Amino acid sequence: MAMGLPNRRATAPIRSPWSPWMARVLIIHPERSARRALEQHAGKRHQVSVTSDLRSGLKAMSKFRPQVVVVGMNGKRRDALELLGHMQRNNLKTPTIVVASSEAGMYQATAMKLGAASFLEYPLEQETFDRTISQVAMADYVAKGEQPPVTEEELTANLTELEASLNRKMQCFAGKNLVYLQSFILGGGRTSKPRIALKCPLRKQYDEPPNVYYEYIRDICCCDPSVCTAHQRFKEEHPE
Repeated sequence: MAMGLPNRRATAPIRSPWSPWMARVLIIHPERSARRALEQHAGKRHQVSVTSDLRSGLKAMSKFRPQVVVVGMNGKRRDALELLGHMQRNNLKTPTIVVASSEAGMYQATAMKLGAASFLEYPLEQETFDRTISQVAMADYVAKGEQPPVTEEELTANLTELEASLNRKMQCFAGKNLVYLQSFILGGGRTSKPRIALKCPLRKQYDEPPNVYYEYIRDICCCDPSVCTAHQRFKEEHPE
């Protein structure tokens, strides 16, 4: 499959106002109007860089170091599949969201087999797009066993009420009543700032990093557990 449009330079990142989960998002889309729309959607919460073709997109991945890639696909151009294949062959792990036109929906299974983190179709709702970016970015963070910074919401909210609210809203069976406030003894009589956390027994069962934190709990455990790889593996082994 050909690489696509002639090489163009990536645009400079757009810095958005700070948000509880700001990810570096690279958008690759050959259509100018669609590219601008995705840029506007993602730029409301995230730091964004935009390219029009795969060659410049791959260069931007090296320079911009995105936490999430968003790549467009329509019925005529299947650049997204080429990108996913390239990433798979070269062991590139950046989670990638495919945004497809309605006529490209037939390629969803292929895209997921090639490693797409999510597959979205137009029309695209702002809330769905925001949630998907946050979910795949957080899932990647957790998969690496890394601890994200304490969010602004945790610093300003009543954490006891927030903890209780998340336990009430819990959708994942494995996380029922397991949200707690985590802090560490630092020495010298000092402790770290408390934060929302959950030590997931299901993730531990599947040898995945068990500790997850506020945004992951809010957007995945309490909203869409199917994004969690441990939940996926459990459902595969225990079909309803």
